[in-house]
Amino acid sequence: MPKLAWFGVRVYRIVTALLCFIYLFAVGGLSYFHVVEKLKIEAENNIQDVASRLEIQLDKYRTLPRVLVIHPAIEKILQAPTNENVLKVNRLLSTYNESISSDAVYLMSRDGVTLASSNWQQEDSFVNSNYGFRPYFQQAMNGSEGSYFALGTVSRKRGYYFSFPVRDSEKIIGVLVVKVALSVIEEYSADNDSPFMVTDDHGAVFYSSHSDWNYTSLVELPSEVKAEIKRQRQYGTGSLAQLTDFSNLHQVLSAETLVLNYHEKPRTYLLAAKTLPQVGWHLIVLTPIKKAYKLVGAICFGALVLFVLIALLSMIWRRNNIAQRQLASANEQLEHRVEQRTAQLQDINSTLLETIDIQKQTESRLKQTQNELIQAGKLALLGEMSASINHELNQPLTALLTYSETLKLMIVRNKTEGIAQTTDEIIKLVQKMATMVAQYKLFARKSAGKIGPVIVADTISASLSILESKISKMGAEISVQYQDQDVSVLAEAVPLEQVLVNLLNNALQSQEHAESAKVDIAVNNDLEYAFITVRDYGSGLSEAQLQTVFEPFYTTKSKGLGLGLTISQRIMSTFSGTISADNHPDGGAIFTLTIPITKSL
Repeated sequence: MPKLAWFGVRVYRIVTALLCFIYLFAVGGLSYFHVVEKLKIEAENNIQDVASRLEIQLDKYRTLPRVLVIHPAIEKILQAPTNENVLKVNRLLSTYNESISSDAVYLMSRDGVTLASSNWQQEDSFVNSNYGFRPYFQQAMNGSEGSYFALGTVSRKRGYYFSFPVRDSEKIIGVLVVKVALSVIEEYSADNDSPFMVTDDHGAVFYSSHSDWNYTSLVELPSEVKAEIKRQRQYGTGSLAQLTDFSNLHQVLSAETLVLNYHEKPRTYLLAAKTLPQVGWHLIVLTPIKKAYKLVGAICFGALVLFVLIALLSMIWRRNNIAQRQLASANEQLEHRVEQRTAQLQDINSTLLETIDIQKQTESRLKQTQNELIQAGKLALLGEMSASINHELNQPLTALLTYSETLKLMIVRNKTEGIAQTTDEIIKLVQKMATMVAQYKLFARKSAGKIGPVIVADTISASLSILESKISKMGAEISVQYQDQDVSVLAEAVPLEQVLVNLLNNALQSQEHAESAKVDIAVNNDLEYAFITVRDYGSGLSEAQLQTVFEPFYTTKSKGLGLGLTISQRIMSTFSGTISADNHPDGGAIFTLTIPITKSL
């Protein structure tokens, strides 16, 4: 090999090696920052998803204790904790727990002792256990909704506790608690390979996918905080040992990397954190920094392989340069063929673009049709909502049109003798329509919250007016009898009307498939109470229905939440009244309202 050629080859190799080093250095640096950023974004997205689903799960159960305490058996057991009452409430709470898919539902006395629980038949039953030391109990006894996360002292299961006070008038006589397992966190830990932890506002780790980190702390906890956690038995016998060298939780949450050194060699992690201010928790996802190094290494290896291939191709190109010159003529012919093929491809591409344009137009028309169908559905729904009012207003509107045309004819013919009478009839019809609208507006308005004398006859009349359209449509026969038509009760007009409308509507619905419907309303009274009965001629109530008809969420209908009679019972209690259900001896169901009377207005 000539000396000059040998020197050229050597320079080529040195330059190639130098370019390879610079190339790998640049690729490694850029890929590291890219990989770290990608891992952080992925962790932040995951933790945001967990936080959103966790907040939804907590909100789902937050108000349930408030709803469950309205059952009369709850108050009854706290006033008289007999074996019969305890057994009834145990079964009731077990049914509640199964229907709402909670971990446990239990009732505590004002001393903190568990009187009844959904797990009363299990070995780890809460019955007779005292949880008066738990903050959620103390919060409820202070008159507010309680919430708390802790490790169960009996079950040893983690859970979030929601509590609500049970009141007798203004006095707190007990606390109802719903315990919920945080399935969202469990599911995330099972499906994700990155370490995951949840801490409280102090920095204590109460949940982690890494078992050694459970019930430790990211920072050194003050002695008084440790003592309070131990007193509440919030995290059992956890050590609360320090995992990092940070002095406070804010430093941990604002850091990009975190070094953990508990029961193992110090390891560095990329950190992503999300705070849930509503519960005072911090969700943390830790991505091992080694994962980033492995990804960068894989990228660099791929880049090296690519560089080597390019270098080899370059050498081959140099060696084949002479042969390419000899093939110049053949290339010209090939280029000509390529031009022909390119022209053909352009024609095909043009046809393809036309096809795509047609497809887009078709999709646009389809979308337009879908929007029109959606809009038609909306209009149909509006038509359903307005059907009842339209039926009631159609008759007076028709009559109003007739009278107006008659009046016009009188004026044209100068017949003044009947104008006044016709005008009076028009005024009556307008007043009737205004009364109908006012009736719906009155029924829809919010309760004023003031109890006073209410005439029963007026309330029954208003309730029948609300259901006039349904009664007319069914051709139902309504019978109303009064012992004293002027009797008044100590109540509030709108809520009492709501109770009557609910009872009357139920009575009509029980006879929807009957040939003829009939409802009897009777009002009787003695020196202290008025008794309003609503009887239907339907199939009546079974023994099981009589026992559960006033319970929350019980319904025999295909639609509805089953809270109508429960709310009615609650309304009656605010009047110091009652509502009861029974079967009439001659058939059908009969509901009785008992309300204290007052002097007639």
